[in-house]
Amino acid sequence: MNWSPTMPTAPLHPREDERLASLRSYHVLDAAPDAALDALTMAAAGALRAPTALITLVDEDRQWFASASGLEVITKRATRQAPREVSFCAWTVTGEEPLVVTDLCADARFADNALVTGPEHVRAYAGAPIIGRDGLPLGALCVLDRQTRNFEEVGVRTLNALATSVAELLELRRLDAAAGLHARQVLTESHQLRSGIDAEQLVVHYQPVVNLPTGRWEGLEALVRWKHPQRGLLAPAAFLPVAEASGLVVPLGRQVLTLACTQVALWRDAFPGVVGGAATAACATAGAEGLHVAVNLSGRQLSEPDVVDIVADALIVSGLPASALTLELTETSLAGTGAQVDTALATIRAMGVRLALDDFGTGYASHAYLQRFQPDVVKIDRCFVTALGRSSRDDLLASSLIDLGLRLGCEVIAEGVETLEQAEALSHLGVCTAQGFLFSPPRSGADIAAVIAENTWCRESMIR
Repeated sequence: MNWSPTMPTAPLHPREDERLASLRSYHVLDAAPDAALDALTMAAAGALRAPTALITLVDEDRQWFASASGLEVITKRATRQAPREVSFCAWTVTGEEPLVVTDLCADARFADNALVTGPEHVRAYAGAPIIGRDGLPLGALCVLDRQTRNFEEVGVRTLNALATSVAELLELRRLDAAAGLHARQVLTESHQLRSGIDAEQLVVHYQPVVNLPTGRWEGLEALVRWKHPQRGLLAPAAFLPVAEASGLVVPLGRQVLTLACTQVALWRDAFPGVVGGAATAACATAGAEGLHVAVNLSGRQLSEPDVVDIVADALIVSGLPASALTLELTETSLAGTGAQVDTALATIRAMGVRLALDDFGTGYASHAYLQRFQPDVVKIDRCFVTALGRSSRDDLLASSLIDLGLRLGCEVIAEGVETLEQAEALSHLGVCTAQGFLFSPPRSGADIAAVIAENTWCRESMIR
């Protein structure tokens, strides 16, 4: 394809450097064909009754055909790209609005374009910009025709709506890639996960939360596992990224919340006051009736309009008192949330449910979230626990976080405690509650029930 130096080229976008950085953050240039994008180009061609439709992403010196339908000279080109200088869509990108040219030969910008004068013989063009997540155009969804023609207004509006769908799909692909997932992997595994949820293959394991002064289990953190029929018991890292990317984290989270509340309510009723065994006097008269459970809530779940009803339903179905439930929120899940989430959390707290800020200290806005949500519990992240004793700086950082939580009236729980030295150091810093492999790994519900029944879950503290 030849390009004449006298042929006008589209001006660069006013924020071209930012636009290119945004485009490249999607990691879709030079990507393999995508069936979902192809469906959108075919929809555009059908809606405007055009023989050719393209999704073009305008790079620094080329346009990349992310999808193409029709116009064999372009769609069969092995490189799936063309020089930016001949790109009609580069003009659409610069203008940031739909561009319609009914007769390319009559427009000085395109009359000498190789796609017009060459064997493609393109005569009419309509394109709508694909606007990325930061408001900058990535490229365009366009249709081409070998005949001069007027494009109906309703058709152009449809093209613009389809361009928005392209942007939304690219954003999903970007999120999938950030989670280490391929689009096809998300589709296949999300279908399997949906089947697993429907077949009740999700199971809950529990990690005890221990009172350091007494050694008694105060509560349990619920941790989901997938009992996969072919791959066995899967840890969350194996399927939660797919759940987040596909939106299945909402029904998954609802099921886990109900399962955990129901199980702990059953234990509270079944073991009201076990006496004997190896329990200390302080624990001998206290059974599982005071046991509480902590369940993680994702940002996607928080943003659901019926999140309050979901929590209320879980408590009603299980019979668990609201005071026995703690919802754990991470700074990541709270990021970007607005007034709707604030109102929902206030309503949930008014029900008597406790709120915990998980992974405390690891985010960029820990203090802001303390002020905004006023959690009942802060959980010191394991990275600060692991660093205890490593240097005076590390000890000061951990003690500052603990002191801040205590001064604000929060219960402070330390996560990831693996050694007796860590437990003793935390105790000396004022921490009364902790969890980690020193006390117990996450266990199945049957294992937890056996420990409670044998009354070996309440023993003398290891802390001196």
